[in-house]
Amino acid sequence: MCEKHTSTSPSAIQVKYQRKAISTDEKLDIISCLEKGEYLVDIWHNVRFVHVSICTIYDNAGRITESAKFGTKI
Repeated sequence: MCEKHTSTSPSAIQVKYQRKAISTDEKLDIISCLEKGEYLVDIWHNVRFVHVSICTIYDNAGRITESAKFGTKI
């Protein structure tokens, strides 16, 4: 069985990742950047989102833009 490894250094900081909700405005900005032809890596560095999130936003671009037009929440 695997055991949890703990740091022996008293100054070690453990970081726990938390999910962050992305607003519709941020999603629309990402979609417009992708449509302009910007690279995923450049967008990823600018907005500090996970690469997979940017790809998911681009895959759902149609739904996101439609919901923004009608003011509904996805």
